[in-house]
Amino acid sequence: MSIVTSFANSCATTAFSMIGSETVTISGTDFSCILAEAETQKEFAEGGFEVIKSLTATCKLADLPSGDLVKKQATARSQTWRVDDVSKGQLFATLRLSQATRA
Repeated sequence: MSIVTSFANSCATTAFSMIGSETVTISGTDFSCILAEAETQKEFAEGGFEVIKSLTATCKLADLPSGDLVKKQATARSQTWRVDDVSKGQLFATLRLSQATRA
């Protein structure tokens, strides 16, 4: 691990505690993330509508479970979500979580 990586990890740990991290669970692995506000979209169609909720989570890359996470089930804020996208950087990962309800 480089000096820059060590420094960034220590800063992230401090920032997560100051900002307020929350727990996300994927495949039985709990890890801390900074969660954005949940967004809600309503799409109307013939005979009903679809409500799509989305949530963005940012976590340390080292904390992320290994393997392909897209389409896996995740738990955050006591709700069940699906992982739609994972963007990985050098130190952090951003997950796009969603829920869809049809009526």
